[in-house]
Amino acid sequence: MKTHLKLIGGQKIYSPKTNLTRPTTLMVREAIFNILGREVVNSFWLDLYSGSGSISCEAINHGAKKIIAIEKNREIAMICKKNLLSMIEPEEKDIKIEIISQDVFTWIRQTKKNSLPSKIINFEQEKFDFIYLDPPYKEFLDKSLLNLIFTADFIKKSSIVIYEHAKNNFIEDSDIWKIIDKRKYGQTKVSFLIKI
Repeated sequence: MKTHLKLIGGQKIYSPKTNLTRPTTLMVREAIFNILGREVVNSFWLDLYSGSGSISCEAINHGAKKIIAIEKNREIAMICKKNLLSMIEPEEKDIKIEIISQDVFTWIRQTKKNSLPSKIINFEQEKFDFIYLDPPYKEFLDKSLLNLIFTADFIKKSSIVIYEHAKNNFIEDSDIWKIIDKRKYGQTKVSFLIKI
């Protein structure tokens, strides 16, 4: 069964009615895109644990041009694809999206081996501007997942990793990344990280 989720501005998208996803709240999405501002225009996005794709949809609404969304569950990935396609008008041929139904760790490791071509991004020439990370709150993946992301070929010095996690999940700086901002919204904390 599917239910609806409201985007900034009021547009509705599908959201699976299941405990497998935990959509980012409207308040958190509004806060994130207010912080990022005009930087989103013409940007490339990687949406990890994308779920219904609400963050990717907001990115398109705010001017992003290329988005890769990774969602392991095939049915939820199809909902994500439907939602993202609904954001693009037929004449908007410069917006490129790719939805991949695969485990996040597996996908990142394959990009490191250059064994996973993308239809829309050449990782040798292009890197992501924003990487959104929203794993299940109960899974404390911080260090292993962040290490994988910050040593990947698709990240650059100016990339911003936006990590949504439980407020009691404490994330520290490391020798390869540093936290440049963090905000708390109820039970949710959002940390903004960059590569050192």
